[in-house]
Amino acid sequence: MSLWRMILTAVQLVGVRFGGAAIGLASQILLARLLPQADVGVIFLGMSAAAIVSQLVTGGYPVLALTCLPRYHALGRKSLVKAFHAAFWHDAMTLMALAAVVGGFAVVATPLDPALRTAIVFGLVAAPGASLIRINGATANSLRRYSLSYVPDFLFRPGLLLLFLVMAWLAGFALTVERVLWAFILCIYGVALAQALLMGRNGAVPPPFATAKRNAVVQLRPRAASLIVVGLIAGAFADLVNMIGGAFLDSGAVAELGVGIRLAALVGFISQATQNFVLPDLAAALTRGDRAETRQLLLRINILALTAIGGCILVAMSFGSRILTIFGADYADAAWPLVLLMVGQGLRAASGMNQHLLSLGGYQARTAGACLVAVATLIAGAAMLAPQYGVMGMAAAAVAADLVWAVLLAAQAQRFVGRRGDILALIRAGA
Repeated sequence: MSLWRMILTAVQLVGVRFGGAAIGLASQILLARLLPQADVGVIFLGMSAAAIVSQLVTGGYPVLALTCLPRYHALGRKSLVKAFHAAFWHDAMTLMALAAVVGGFAVVATPLDPALRTAIVFGLVAAPGASLIRINGATANSLRRYSLSYVPDFLFRPGLLLLFLVMAWLAGFALTVERVLWAFILCIYGVALAQALLMGRNGAVPPPFATAKRNAVVQLRPRAASLIVVGLIAGAFADLVNMIGGAFLDSGAVAELGVGIRLAALVGFISQATQNFVLPDLAAALTRGDRAETRQLLLRINILALTAIGGCILVAMSFGSRILTIFGADYADAAWPLVLLMVGQGLRAASGMNQHLLSLGGYQARTAGACLVAVATLIAGAAMLAPQYGVMGMAAAAVAADLVWAVLLAAQAQRFVGRRGDILALIRAGA
């Protein structure tokens, strides 16, 4: 992929994400204006729970699909593609049943905070539809159908929710936490089914209940399972921060954290999207053993992502408070936490493609180890800082987790792959 084509594709995908973010931003503003701040915090918790539960029950297969499926297609092995999807359905349906049992027990038999109880219930209900969106998106990305990978989830799903909120506002329909979350769930299922139909019979995820070959399940399951925590860190870190914040902060503070973490996650998507769409070309270059092309791809992705995120950090430092007052005067207190959260996204961008290099090299378990340490850092930091410093403490804990994750991945990439994909290593190699 040429530099110009890479830039055009990145602009297109980031444009789609920013379009979806504008829709999501409008939805958040409406929620903040129409509902009490505490209710907004509960809604954010419910949405985060849906993201986390769906990430868990997919068993790590969507993350694995980003590296395995492009290689299978490059080799022309359609039988391996079918075996992959059959193994996904086999394990995902088992995990969904297990999540329902564990989540039901937590809601019924433990003294959870009411906000967390509501979040878990709606997260479990939304999980199957959200899981289908995840595997469909990863499959479309492996086929270079980037629009179908991102547009349904990033434009249509938030667009339907915004439509519901606007209609409720215009009609004078009283909004509650439950009504908003049910609308959110219906949007997820509608988009999941439409995306599956658009994928078509030739391209995409076959229907469930296909017989999974035992050897495929045995070979893929350990690799996929090791990527569950990787998916949480790489794809649902904002929601993980939000849910952990719910254990230490009141619902009003969770609303502030939710707004800040969602704005920062929007910035972080710049690096995530550019890395994902270059994966097929990176896998092909590594398969051919073309070191020059590999380094060129890695360097271009790093420079593109860091430049964009650096500009966003400067904007947040200069105008963060004014931007957040759009949600309401009380949300302006999250201005500097927002800056910190964006710095964390900058650290992620600076770490480059180390995670993907490890995955392509077959070192998924090593990647999972770094992610587990990062999650432990996040939880420990939240426990120490959030009770005393509130939202600022949660933001600091998130930055510490991002830093630990980036450093560990760089060390592991150098040790196991012999090549690092972070900006510091690439600049030093060029020099």
